[in-house]
Amino acid sequence: MQAGEEEFDPQFHTAQQAREDAETIYKKGQGRWGTEERGIFKIICSSPPQHLENINKIYAEKYGYTLMKAMEKELGGNVKDAAVFLVGMKLKPFETVAELIKSACAGIGTDELLLTCCCIRYQLVMAQIMGAHIELYGKSIHERVRHECGGHYKEVLLAALNAVWPEQG
Repeated sequence: MQAGEEEFDPQFHTAQQAREDAETIYKKGQGRWGTEERGIFKIICSSPPQHLENINKIYAEKYGYTLMKAMEKELGGNVKDAAVFLVGMKLKPFETVAELIKSACAGIGTDELLLTCCCIRYQLVMAQIMGAHIELYGKSIHERVRHECGGHYKEVLLAALNAVWPEQG
């Protein structure tokens, strides 16, 4: 899954183009036996977020569910995970990263590499991610880190989080 994301061009990324792209995604996925992933990914990867939002709206109106749901239904394994993540990052980036942070802490043991990568990679937008995390899960990422991590590792993560979203106290 790789392609350069196009810059939004209102002359090209029209409502008509969104309808055509929604129809193409359907025909290459749900509307056929077997999935032609390459054609779907080309549209998803190259579409700027504004255009993908229009495609998503039209797709949902016409076929009864969102692009996210279509990717979940049509794909499997790592391909599904990548497609769902990409669509999420374009349509709801802060919520998508909040979910990723939660998944790093789910189950037995913490995926420290994933948690660390999220806290470092998304540092510039961590305040928005923190807001989304609180809205989705009713607690801050600080609380999740405090519960899941220990020692110097916990202190470093909390310091990084406090740099953008200082805890009250």
